[in-house]
Amino acid sequence: MKKRLIIFLLTLIIVISCTAFVLTGCSPIEKINKRRDKLDIASLGYKLVFEDNFDGELDRDVWVTHVETPIRRGGYWTDEQSFTKDGNLIIRTEYKENGSQGAGWYTGTCRTITADDTASTKQFTYGYFEVKCKAPAAEGLWSAFWLQSPNMVQSLPVSLGKNGAEIDIMESPFYNDPSMGKKFRNTTLHTVHVDGYMDNHQSTNSKYFKVDKDIYEEFNTYGLLWTENEYIFYINGYETWRTSFGVSQVPEYLWLSVEIAGESNSANPSNPENIFTWAGEITNNSTDKMPVDFVVDYVKVYQKA
Repeated sequence: MKKRLIIFLLTLIIVISCTAFVLTGCSPIEKINKRRDKLDIASLGYKLVFEDNFDGELDRDVWVTHVETPIRRGGYWTDEQSFTKDGNLIIRTEYKENGSQGAGWYTGTCRTITADDTASTKQFTYGYFEVKCKAPAAEGLWSAFWLQSPNMVQSLPVSLGKNGAEIDIMESPFYNDPSMGKKFRNTTLHTVHVDGYMDNHQSTNSKYFKVDKDIYEEFNTYGLLWTENEYIFYINGYETWRTSFGVSQVPEYLWLSVEIAGESNSANPSNPENIFTWAGEITNNSTDKMPVDFVVDYVKVYQKA
C-alpha cells in the first residue's frame, strides 16, 4: 500500500511539472524582449530608398488598388475602399447593400504590382521594410503588411523560396477569433510561405507576439530585415524572430491589405455557408463598430548603401 502511494505521488508530481511546463515554457504567446538593443538601421549601412507618408492623394503610380477579380475570401476588394485621409492611408471595411459588386462586405488592397501581376511599380531584393500602422478592431477580418513574389501564384518546383516567397511581416487576425480566445487579442505573428500555393507549398511561422501598445488604438511599427541568408523580424524596433527558412533570392513587391474571413460561394461550392475559421465571423460585430479602418502612417524601405 505504501509503495503504491509513493508511486501515485511521484506520478502526480510529474503530471503537475509537465503541465506547468506546457503552460509556461511552451506558451504560444511571447512578450517582446526589450532587453535587446533597439534596431538602428542606419548604423548597419542601410539608406532609405523608398518612403510613402501618405500625405496628399494616394500615389496610384505606386500603389495599385485594382484587382482583376474583385471577390476575395468572404468579401470584395474594390478601389474606393483605399484612400488617404489626414496624412494616413485608410483601407476601410464595411457592409454595402448597393456596392459595385452587389450586397456584401467590402474592403481594399494596395500593392506595388499591376492588377494582372505582370509588372511591378516598386520591387526590391533584400533590405529593411517597415510599416507604421493601426490594425482594424473587429472580428472576422485582419490587416497585413507583406512582401510577395509574382512567382508565388504559379505552381513552383521545390526551391525553399529561392524563386520567391510570401513574407508576412504583420498580420492581425486575433481581435476576437472564437477558436483562439481573447488572450490572443493584441498579438501578431510572422509567417513565411514558399514554393507556390499548390502541392509543393511549405511554410513556417513565429510564435504570437503580445504587443505592449494597443495595436488597434495606437500606432506600432513592424519591420523585416531580409538578407541573402535570413529574415529578421521586428516590432517597435525590437527583434522578435529570425529564420533562414525559405529566403527569397528574387525581387518582391510591397503589399498592404485587409482580408475578410470566409470564402466565396463561387470559388468554393463545397463551402456554401462561407465558413472560414481564422479571425472569426465578421457578422458578430455590433453595428456601431463598423465601418472599421486599417490606418497606415508610413511605409519605408532601406537597402545597403
